[in-house]
Parts: sequence; C-alpha cells; structure tokens
Amino acid sequence: MLRYTYVMLSAILLLLPSFAQAEEVVFDRILVKINEEIITQYDLEEEMKPILAKVGDRTLNDAEKEQLKKMRKQLLDRMVNDKLLAQEIKKYDIKVSDDRVDKEIERIKAERGYTEEDFEATIKQDGLTLEQFRVKLQGIIEKQELLGYMVHSKVVVTDSEIEAEYEKNRNDYVLDKMVALAIIILPSDVAALEVQKRIEDGELTFVEAAEKYTIGPGKDQGGAIGDVAWDDLADEWRVALEGLKPGSVSAPIQVQGQAALLSPVKIIEDRLVPLEDVRDDIFNRLMNEKRETIFEEYFDKLKQSSVIVYMD
Repeated sequence: MLRYTYVMLSAILLLLPSFAQAEEVVFDRILVKINEEIITQYDLEEEMKPILAKVGDRTLNDAEKEQLKKMRKQLLDRMVNDKLLAQEIKKYDIKVSDDRVDKEIERIKAERGYTEEDFEATIKQDGLTLEQFRVKLQGIIEKQELLGYMVHSKVVVTDSEIEAEYEKNRNDYVLDKMVALAIIILPSDVAALEVQKRIEDGELTFVEAAEKYTIGPGKDQGGAIGDVAWDDLADEWRVALEGLKPGSVSAPIQVQGQAALLSPVKIIEDRLVPLEDVRDDIFNRLMNEKRETIFEEYFDKLKQSSVIVYMD
C-alpha cells in the first residue's frame, strides 16, 4: 500500500510541471498580432482586473455573463487601437516628460478639489498604484500629442461655416414665446364681466381699470407683472390669452379665489438668439465633428496599412 502511494505521488509530481506549463500557455496565449507586437491573454486579464474586482466572487446570471463577454471584446479592441497609437507615438518619437505628468496631475487635483490623500484614494479605488496611474496618464498625454499633430492641426472652421450652420439650424435658436402681462384681481363686490365690458367698450383702459379696481400686484403700473414665458403660464391663463391682441382684455378667470382679468401688454414671438451669443458653441461643435471625421479617416488608413490578426 505504501509503495502504491509513493508511486502515485511520484506520478503526480512528474505531471505537475506539465500542468503548470499548459496552464501558462493557455493564460499567456496570443490573442492579437499587431504588426510586430502582440496582445496576450495575460495582457487582457490585467486590463480586466478593475472590472472583475467590482464583480467579485458572486455568481453571474446569463445576461451578466454575456455583458462581461461584450466588455472583454470591447476592451480587446481598445487595446488593439492603443497598440496602434503607441506604435505611431514611437514612430514620431513623441515623448512626455515627468514634469508634464506632474503638472497634469496637479491640474486634475485642482479641478476636482482633491487633496493628495483624496487623489491617492481615488486611484486606489481603480485598482492602480500611483506609478501605474502615472504610466497610464503619460500614455494619454502622448496620444493627445499625436492626435494634435495628426488630426487637430488639420482642422479649420471658418466664419462662413459657422454662419451657415447657424442658418441651417435657425429653428434651434428661436427663443420661447414671451408675453408682457398685466392683471386685474377684482374685489368680491366688483363684477368682472362688467369691468371687462367697460374696457372693451372703451369707457376705461386696462391701465385705468387696474388703478381703480385691482387688489393684486402692479396697481401703480396698470397691473403689469412683467414678462412671462408662454409655456410657463398655467393652462387656464394660456386659454384666456390665446388670440388676444396686445392691450386687449381677457374673459374673467379665477386667481386665488378671486375673479381676475388679464391683458397681454406685449407679445414677443420669433425671437432669435443672436449669432454672437452662440458662435463659440457652434465653433466647438463643428471643430469636434471635423476632428472626429479626420481622426476616423486617419485611423482607418492606419489600420489598412497595419497587419492586425485576431488569433481566435
């Protein structure tokens, strides 16, 4: 029995290196070849660590497993793109100094109001050491430098393009309808229909009637309560004002339990936001659209000129 156990243990020990080697081969198998470089299973798993850390040891349902599979594919595609950009960065000898990284870290901390402790805690939550974060940040800055050289510098937005975009989307810059509104809130002993008729017959102006009768706001200003966006008015008020000309009087409505009359002192429609107020927004939008187009063209050409082989 003892000899049998010894033989079995010896056989297991002999097999262990083979198992270890097989596992290592599987774990380090090549997933993608990009020109002269590769991405391995190990590389992908390292990038997946922050995501897997959030998943933890819990059992995933089928939908979650499928989502995780998609995330792996998306991450692998991103790694391929990053590898291509890294090769371009090397090709054009783009280098980012430690001082530049330090300044960017300080900018991030200032922008988010982080103390040094806050900053370190945040990157730790992402599963990174400070040195790993610096390496990633350096890579991001290098890509920005590359894109600035290959893409951004080729983008120009002219004044005529901005003006054409403004005219094309003119409806987007029409301001809401506004009404300069006046109101008469009548005391209980005054008949609203009678006051309405006297105004319509020209015996009183709305201003005179407000000064004489109103118990509401704006008595000394003819009942004027200022400019109000049409869409902000209560439904009952909009119905009462619909179709009225400036200076005319509405049918009676109820306001806080009292009879009231409304008058559109002035109706402001079809107001356009001036071009100068939105010029910068249009410029930035057109710049981003052009940059995206040029980047896609640049990246398509880069991929076409590269040898990319997915091994699975």
